[in-house]
Amino acid sequence: MIKDAFTYTIAVSVFVRGFIIFNLILSPLTVLMSFFIATMGAANPDKPGFLRSLGITAGFIYGTPLVVLIWLIAVGKVFDFVLQIAAITTPAVSCTGIVIAAVLFVVAGNIFIDNLYQFRQGNYSISFFALLITLVYAVVVYFSAKIPITWISI
Repeated sequence: MIKDAFTYTIAVSVFVRGFIIFNLILSPLTVLMSFFIATMGAANPDKPGFLRSLGITAGFIYGTPLVVLIWLIAVGKVFDFVLQIAAITTPAVSCTGIVIAAVLFVVAGNIFIDNLYQFRQGNYSISFFALLITLVYAVVVYFSAKIPITWISI
């Protein structure tokens, strides 16, 4: 039973479908947020312009979740191969690989973005919260694929 939980694999197409459906559900909110942030960013004293602010905002709002999902799938697939859970040619990734990839994502963020400042301070709660957000994101994308939308046939 526990071994099945560690070796349970999820098809990559499920994650792609879930990502598309999740973005479709959130699109009214994200579009309004993008325009609001771009308008406020364009109105600052530096006057970068609306399109530049919109590009940066859209990059963060739409690009970051995509990069996180690609990271989870790619690094999870590598660990599936290393731990011999699934073959590298199988278009699926295990739950164990996703959890390990999420941990490595948080560690990489601590090293490259935070420069280990929180670790040196002994504050690990931010890292645990980031790990929780990453794992919840993966679960939400997985369950978003279960929402029946007939015109998405991935």
